[in-house]
Parts: sequence; structure tokens; C-alpha cells
Amino acid sequence: MIFITLFATLLSNQACDNTSEIRSSGVAYQEAIPVATSCTDTQYGRWESSEYVLPYPVGKNYLVSLSHCSGSYHSEGLPDQYAIDFSIEIGTTVTASRAGKVVFLEESGIDGSFPNNIVIVEHADGTFGQYMHLTENGAIVEKGDVVVPGQEIGLSGNTGLAGFPHLHFVVTKAGSYNYPYQSIPINFKNTTANERSLVAGNRYPAYAY
Repeated sequence: MIFITLFATLLSNQACDNTSEIRSSGVAYQEAIPVATSCTDTQYGRWESSEYVLPYPVGKNYLVSLSHCSGSYHSEGLPDQYAIDFSIEIGTTVTASRAGKVVFLEESGIDGSFPNNIVIVEHADGTFGQYMHLTENGAIVEKGDVVVPGQEIGLSGNTGLAGFPHLHFVVTKAGSYNYPYQSIPINFKNTTANERSLVAGNRYPAYAY
């Protein structure tokens, strides 16, 4: 097998150099992966051993429109500072990012209007995974269901304070999942390197795990 390595000269001298191997037709390339720099002083665990997987099926890849501390409602200091918006069309499958129990859902909202359709999953440590802006009747699970990572839980939409079709995913602290909640920083184990979570403006493929 012939291995071809592409070196980015400008990146080679930077402390934040980050590469990911991509294979195509038996040839391996090195692709530079951007590292998020927002959310000053935030500490993240190792992405390779994260308890979270991307909230969409393996084999899919979607664009991140907003991520941690990247502006708008996701600005540093706001309740959604650690939320992530995935640009996905209405009716796209949404999957559980982490195992847990469904504790709340709303699916009566109509796309382009209110309320905000949502599925909330409580994790073993008491934190909550919140999947928002789902389409009308878009919840695939029921309250009380136990879900595992990768399980289909809903269909994306454009309900609530959305503005455009996307999935708003946020993990919030134990105690209460009601807004204004306190979001917490996470990264994902089944995609390209994301030491400080995902970078807005980039697409992330969901790999098998």
C-alpha cells in the first residue's frame, strides 16, 4: 500500500496542529482539523473517550452552524454557551448521543411556529441531553423509555426559536432541565478530532463506535 502524507507547512510550527487520517482507494492522507479556541479557560476531557457520540446516524455528516461560545445565543456566559446547532433538514433522523431515560418530550409544535418540540434524556450522572426544534409529531420515543447511544429518538425540524431548520443539542447540569439551565462542555468520540468540541462552520462525519 502506498501512503502519501500531505504536510501543511504553516501548521507544522503551531502548537495546536491537529491532523486526522483519511483513507481513499488504499491511500492515506493527513487532513488538518481545526481546533476550537472559544470558551476561554474551559476544561474538556479526552474526546477519544467521551461518553457522547454525534446525535445522528453513523455514516451521516452535517454542518455545525453554531458551537460552544461561537456567538448569538451560544455566546459565552449565556445558558446555551455550550450548545451545538447542526444544520439538518426537516425530517432528518436524530439519535441519542448518550444512554439514558426520556424524562420529557414536546411534539405539538408546527414547523415555523411554537412551541419548541424537544426530547430530553436524563443520563446516569443526572445531566440532561436536550434535543430541540424537532418537527411536528417528531418524537420517536415516549416518556419513560430507556435509550442507548445511536438509537433513533426523533426527527429534526424548525419549531420554537429556530429561524431555520436545525438540531439544537445541549447537555445541561443535573437538577433542572428548565431554561435558563446551565449547559456543560462536551466533545464526541465518533468523529474527527475535537479536543475542544466541534468548530462552527465545519462538517463532522459520524463514524462507527
